[in-house]
Amino acid sequence: MVDRDARDQLAALIRQYLDDQLTAFDFDDALVDFPDTDDTTVQFVIETVWYFYDDGIDHPVVLSKPQWDYFQRLLLLLDSNSTVTVKKTHLWSFVQPVAAVLLFACLLIVWLTGFGDHLLIFFIPFGIGSILLSFLYRPEAKVDPFHEIVTPFQSINDLSIAYDSTNFVKRRYPSQLESRQICSPAMNMLIWVQNIVLCLLFAPIPLLIQCFPQTITNVRVNPA
Repeated sequence: MVDRDARDQLAALIRQYLDDQLTAFDFDDALVDFPDTDDTTVQFVIETVWYFYDDGIDHPVVLSKPQWDYFQRLLLLLDSNSTVTVKKTHLWSFVQPVAAVLLFACLLIVWLTGFGDHLLIFFIPFGIGSILLSFLYRPEAKVDPFHEIVTPFQSINDLSIAYDSTNFVKRRYPSQLESRQICSPAMNMLIWVQNIVLCLLFAPIPLLIQCFPQTITNVRVNPA
């Protein structure tokens, strides 16, 4: 179904964020409080834009040129009557049984030695195992050569159909965004190191997550 009011409201909200009228915190609050709707396209866009701002640090819009163009296509999607079909599949691999064995070993150590600070040292090898698992298996879907310039649409033809059905005008990438960043490279490195250390010291947590199958989301836009 097409909930035109919800689409227009969400599109206006995104444009406010892109125009620096809303900060990340304001934008996040507005998305959290956004009225419920059965329009899967609205649901998809709300879930998608969440990955493009930091809800822990307030900041104005920070987007690269490809990300800005992607937001423009999301706005086109909302302005059109195209609909989105989202299909999620669960992917099993060798990661789950290996993670389960490592997690069982961690629990066995806890049972044999009891709780204490010593576990932080004992868990380090298992944390290394968890990190290796995350790098050894990264399923990659086949990507169309035009994927970067048409996604979430499937093809240039689908993109053209959406353009033809609306009065949408793509906005140029603002030059002031080129120098913007949420965190400095040094801060990003510090966060990365912090995450690695936490993974090493508290290995059972990432291992528990890795025991579950990976969720692959397939999005298909039905142009209209």
